[in-house]
Amino acid sequence: MTARAKSFGFLTIFLLAESYACQVPVFRYALERWRPDPYEVFVIHDGNLTNEQVKNLTYFEESLVGPNGPMINLRIEAIDLSRENDSVERWRKVHDKAKTSVSMHLFYPYKSLDAASSPIWSGRFEKKHIDAIIDSPARRQIVERILAGDSSVWVLLQSGDKKEDDKLLNILNGYAKLAEKEISVPEGVIQRSALDEDEHSLSPEEQENLLDSSVPLKIAFSITRLSRDDPNEEILRSMLLNLEDDLLDANYSNKAMLFPVFGKGRVLPPLVDAGINEENVMADCGYLCGPCSCQVKNQNPGMDLLVKADWLAILEGNSVIVDKELPPLTGVEDLITSDKNDSDLNVSTEKTPDDGNASLENRLEILASEDEPLSKTLIIGVALVSAVLLIGTFVLNKKKER
Repeated sequence: MTARAKSFGFLTIFLLAESYACQVPVFRYALERWRPDPYEVFVIHDGNLTNEQVKNLTYFEESLVGPNGPMINLRIEAIDLSRENDSVERWRKVHDKAKTSVSMHLFYPYKSLDAASSPIWSGRFEKKHIDAIIDSPARRQIVERILAGDSSVWVLLQSGDKKEDDKLLNILNGYAKLAEKEISVPEGVIQRSALDEDEHSLSPEEQENLLDSSVPLKIAFSITRLSRDDPNEEILRSMLLNLEDDLLDANYSNKAMLFPVFGKGRVLPPLVDAGINEENVMADCGYLCGPCSCQVKNQNPGMDLLVKADWLAILEGNSVIVDKELPPLTGVEDLITSDKNDSDLNVSTEKTPDDGNASLENRLEILASEDEPLSKTLIIGVALVSAVLLIGTFVLNKKKER
């Protein structure tokens, strides 16, 4: 086979794979088909609980479940130090730091398995703290906006300087309008309301692009302000500020931070202070609105927040939970569907330090799975290309024989 024929074959395979790729935007795929990772709360005590504490524990456990099943991505475990055999020294140290007879400790998903990890929040085992962990006004607002069709809700953790925060809010509103104007939904997405017949009559590629809920599909971004002093949002701040090791450092204590939240409460690493600029914000928007491809969720950027929502009922009980790869972060210019005059939104691909000011493309490297099996469509594409090449070679050989 000639080099030209080989090149043609690989190009055809690539084009086939691209044409069969899922076109559902990342933000919508995450909403409908990703299961949030569970946080863990440890209630630690030394000896029997009082009747009131037993009631609180029962209340806590019952609050996690609704009429359709689990409503909160949270697991609870009670540890009695007087009966604990495994890791008793570790949990005693964690408990003693809280300086209370019964303590609560909140961990990021799966982090409690690491003995060296620390809780992102600790406090007394009281009903007001239980309620604060379960839900908060800002988290409810995020869920409401996402279910109204917002592609992403930008949580603006304010600096504390009202004049500067108000100025930044106006700038962000401008970025949101620009993104909504310049970015479009990828072509090929099929809404259930547009179906004239049963979905089983669709081709495999069309079914891959079929939305699983009636949530409005649109490109829209909104902003919610988060104060550094609001006692009702202590848990949310703890989740956000522990995303990166240095966000709690003193030199960041008066810096504005922007956290894009999408899907079932998944949050991207923040843009910080001067890093909250048009280039970086537009890059994040373009990434979230781009078509998905195939890879495991947790190999992609971001962290799930602890959110209360009856997703099964809200999404009409027809979403399928699967893992999906996000596209490589190639910059917003690849997603702009207006005219080709997009030089103002060009995103640099040069590597920069992870200082909170780089674009999402430069801040994160997506881990690709090297041994992931080929998709069915790609296998079909390879077979078709191989057949074409074999026939072409046969015809050429026949001509030479003549």
